[in-house]
Amino acid sequence: MSLTIADRRPGRLPDEPTSFVGRRGELAVLARLVGGCGLVTLTGPGGMGKSRLAVRAAARLGPSFEHGVRYVDLSGPRHPSLLAQTVGEAFGLPDQAPAAALDALVRHVARHRTLLVLDHCDDLTDGCAMLVEILLREAPGLRVLATGRRPLGIPGERVLPVPPLAVPAAVSTAVPSTVPPTVPDGGAHAGPCDAVRLFAERAAGAAPGWTLTEGDAAAVARLCDRLEGVPLAIELAAAQLRTLPAGRLAAGLDERIPRPCASVPGPVRERTLRAVIDWSHGLCPPGRRLLWARLSVLAGDFDLEDAERVCADAALPVGRIAGLLEELAAGSVVTRLDGDGGEEAGALRYRMPGTVREYGAERLELLGQTGVLRDRAFARFGAAIGRATAELGTAAQPRWLEWFGRERANVHAALEHGLRAAADEDVLRAVLGYGRILALRGLIGEARYWGARAFADRCPMTPRLRESAEMPALFGLLAVLQEDPEPARELMDRAAARARAACDDVRGLAYVRQAQGVAAFGAGRAEEAAGLLREARDLHRLAGNDDVLVPVGGVFLAAASALAGDPGAAVRYATEVVRETEAAGELWCRSYGLCVLGLATVLGGRPAPGMAEARAGLRIKRDLGDRPGIGLALDVIGVARTALGEAEPAARLFGAADASLGFTGATLLGAEHRRLRATYRSRAERLAGAEAFRAAYRRGAGLPFEAAVSEALGG
Repeated sequence: MSLTIADRRPGRLPDEPTSFVGRRGELAVLARLVGGCGLVTLTGPGGMGKSRLAVRAAARLGPSFEHGVRYVDLSGPRHPSLLAQTVGEAFGLPDQAPAAALDALVRHVARHRTLLVLDHCDDLTDGCAMLVEILLREAPGLRVLATGRRPLGIPGERVLPVPPLAVPAAVSTAVPSTVPPTVPDGGAHAGPCDAVRLFAERAAGAAPGWTLTEGDAAAVARLCDRLEGVPLAIELAAAQLRTLPAGRLAAGLDERIPRPCASVPGPVRERTLRAVIDWSHGLCPPGRRLLWARLSVLAGDFDLEDAERVCADAALPVGRIAGLLEELAAGSVVTRLDGDGGEEAGALRYRMPGTVREYGAERLELLGQTGVLRDRAFARFGAAIGRATAELGTAAQPRWLEWFGRERANVHAALEHGLRAAADEDVLRAVLGYGRILALRGLIGEARYWGARAFADRCPMTPRLRESAEMPALFGLLAVLQEDPEPARELMDRAAARARAACDDVRGLAYVRQAQGVAAFGAGRAEEAAGLLREARDLHRLAGNDDVLVPVGGVFLAAASALAGDPGAAVRYATEVVRETEAAGELWCRSYGLCVLGLATVLGGRPAPGMAEARAGLRIKRDLGDRPGIGLALDVIGVARTALGEAEPAARLFGAADASLGFTGATLLGAEHRRLRATYRSRAERLAGAEAFRAAYRRGAGLPFEAAVSEALGG
């Protein structure tokens, strides 16, 4: 199986799970506003369709932006300190320490003409306001389209309150099925009535064969009027046509919802939506209501297994979950999503609208089951992290990386609860395992965030983890990889002290030596690094450790040897990494091993075979969607082409490599690699001539990502 660039590339606009209805006027207004000001914010209560409108508008406006659209979903558990990294991830930037991440993001957006969509800003309004103000000040080509229940409140912001859908002008007049009820010509919503169109489309989906007839038209018009054009309320009502005819549906809503005034303030519409959700909830039998409440602990999309593992018990047997879940989907309480490829291709996933989830959470609290269900969610996702940790170094690695992409929001919510309520041993083990998954996805800052939370929230630790050197050594290594020396030094000192105190902690000592070796390598002390990394390799073998991060030491050992002037040793060490990881079926470390093997082979005087090795690494990195790894591979292939005397192709690859890393200058291979990179770029510039080199570099930097990878692979 493989993950394609398109599947793994962050920042893509989400697919629309259902048809988009109406909003022609709002789309036209948005086109004018986005073209003329830096920030446009769509505001309004939940259920009004802010996100759907933003996504549709961005899809239409995208072609007018030279560098396209980037989308960031800020719903679910998010921390303000990770906001710059989260937005940077959408642009494909390498994850860095917070200050460096903000600087890199500013530099990147300043070079591009892009539309950035920040969806669901509600829980991060202040952080979004600060970030957007900085970005707009530095990036004249950037436009931001945000959504939230309130504005961001920065100078120059244009606020567009999202209105309800247009309702029929006269609800007492029967209208033929071929002519939906309309609003008066010349108004803001002239033409076919959007509220009725939405109702008709969703009703046809809920009750196959149903069409809007002349006999139903008056009832549907009255119903849309009672619902005040609130899209989510209309969708919930339309779903009930499976069991209730339109006339009875309208009569029931007449009883539950008072007739709106001519001028209705926002809070009244919120009460209308609440009344419809109450009504929908009341129509559910007890089992369906219970599942609705319990599903509210899942912060993101979920599948049937998630629902079964978290929600089932004696009161709600596992055998009933699938049927009840389909009933909730038929009632528009959850939305069905397509499977997302890979081994899970075709597997249904579900999404619960935020307003509906909030209602379910209230019901769960009233039942007194919130803590129990959150405990189950932590157990579910903590156990999955444990299995992932055991299998990341095997052929199952891509499946777990796909799992992370699907379940990220649910894992974050589970860890938040675990840090507050779970047993120390369980939560610390989950954070250690999750840190590995995040590291393989290039999200080192996020891994460090969870590690810092665990250290801060869980002191004193349980005796075994308190005494083990593994945890501080791992997070010290991550700090080294982010070139954040002070925290790295503190963590490695702590790890070393624990290793000295625990005479039998061979595994912990191996991680300490590995982290120290990588730190020495990053500081340019290649010979010292090689000695420490050889010791780490031997200790890992003694401990029988098959952790996915163990071969990382071998990759750095090979790189240290290559950059210290011993390409022969580097080839041996890199070949060893490639051979061992290939035997295990592992891909992430193997592809880094291939890139370093390619570099060592080039430095040993064999540029063509070296380029072939780096290309093999690039193919794997492409399939994994590993942006930092792709940048390294492009750079190594550029070095090889320079050694072959192909200066202009090399310059294009150097430009593409820098662009893939957001022109941050980031490299996993530290100061010595920077010096080597500068040497080969200077050589290519001398061969091509300064002007030709710069022109080729600019062309490479401007290549679409997929085109750059294709050129590097000889396509």
